[in-house]
Amino acid sequence: MKSPTQWRWSPSAAALLSTLVLSSTASAATPFSCDSLKVDDRTFNLKPLAGPHTVVTHEYVPPTYHNTTYTLDLCSPLKRKDDVPKEEACPAGTRVCAIKHRWDPKSSSAPVDQVIPIVVAPSEDKQFDWKGEFLKPDAEKKLGEGVKITLTSPVKYQGREQRTVIEIRCDHELKGNEGEWDGSGLDKYLSKRGENGAEQATPEEQFKKKDGKTALIWEGYKHEGDVDTLILKWGTEVVCEKKEGGDKPKDGDKGKGGDKPKDGGEQESRSWGFFTWLVILAFLAVASYLIFGSWLNYNRYGARGWDLLPHGDTIRDFPYLMKDWTRKVLNTVQSSGSRGGYSAV
Repeated sequence: MKSPTQWRWSPSAAALLSTLVLSSTASAATPFSCDSLKVDDRTFNLKPLAGPHTVVTHEYVPPTYHNTTYTLDLCSPLKRKDDVPKEEACPAGTRVCAIKHRWDPKSSSAPVDQVIPIVVAPSEDKQFDWKGEFLKPDAEKKLGEGVKITLTSPVKYQGREQRTVIEIRCDHELKGNEGEWDGSGLDKYLSKRGENGAEQATPEEQFKKKDGKTALIWEGYKHEGDVDTLILKWGTEVVCEKKEGGDKPKDGDKGKGGDKPKDGGEQESRSWGFFTWLVILAFLAVASYLIFGSWLNYNRYGARGWDLLPHGDTIRDFPYLMKDWTRKVLNTVQSSGSRGGYSAV
């Protein structure tokens, strides 16, 4: 006995279903490749940003001053320094780490208060998830194109999900490591703050250098619901799109195929510009002379028509004078050329 309903799968339907399943899991299954990150039909090479990059913040929560060092490496796990104890560093496989220090006025030191592995991949089988989004240029905010990367850690910290959002924008003036501060001199800064005895709490803010621009900007470490999110903005030339013909010519290619003009071409263009201005100035001078002379003749003599113009008779007869002069030149040339320089007898 056959069942009242039978499902029949055609080969095309099965292929379509498999395609949908694969496409829905592609972003989660695709590993984070630093040198060829594919986002929205674009490929970004973030290899020049490899290595640890640091952002340092400070805050005052009465009666204690704190500073937090956020360190990230997009291309490989962070490595612990030999002189740093294991309990004062993030575990192996960490890509984004936050280490919080607390200023102790009694010992004039800033011991480690908290170690937060924000993005960590404990093993090859347990990697972090990532999502990319292409960012179009924003003319209003004067921001170039770029990419927005969201990294979600598979490991929770104190029962809370951890993730990092990095907005990397094109900036032709920055390589990506400008303005980074390693935290040196922070103890002196915190001790001065401690001596002042501030009563009101101050929010967490980035410690920036006074000279030059800062490439990596800390935008906040927000706690919403059960998720903690570190937000960073990064200015660098690495994500700038190259335009056709925008590459600079090499030294050996100068003067070839219309790249950089030779010295003669530069001098010719400069000379042409000079004579152009000379013609314009001469024209303005003649026009000013005629206008001023016409105004003077009108007010002084009440002249009309051609009499308004200075040297009006000469200007009026100029076409006839040119005609007579041209006829004489032609007659001279024709008479000398037809008889070899001899006159008719």
